[in-house]
Amino acid sequence: MSVFRRQQNQVHSLQGNHIAGVATPTSGAQQVEMWHGRMDANSATPPHRHDTEEVVLFLKGSGRATVDGREIRYQSGDTLVLPPAQLHQIFAETECEFVAAMPIGGVVKLPDGAVIDLPWRK
Repeated sequence: MSVFRRQQNQVHSLQGNHIAGVATPTSGAQQVEMWHGRMDANSATPPHRHDTEEVVLFLKGSGRATVDGREIRYQSGDTLVLPPAQLHQIFAETECEFVAAMPIGGVVKLPDGAVIDLPWRK
């Protein structure tokens, strides 16, 4: 067992997304990694896909997501379960706060197949 203290979080910012890895192999996680993040109002993630499932719980805010061409609306308290291999993008209409989790080592790719190196995983 390990405890990763909030003061240890290193926030990484990218295009209005501010994310800290709160359970990663570096902090002692062995099977599941988890992130805590905030999205600025009117920001979005880049379109991407994973080779594993990702689960996102919205703690604050509202917006929409596109998943494999379908649009889904979300608000505070909602959970998105994003299936593997489906192209998705999350849009924050208001400032949002979330936690997200996926199996350790899942590969994240842009639409052109380029692998994204997520700095909050370290």
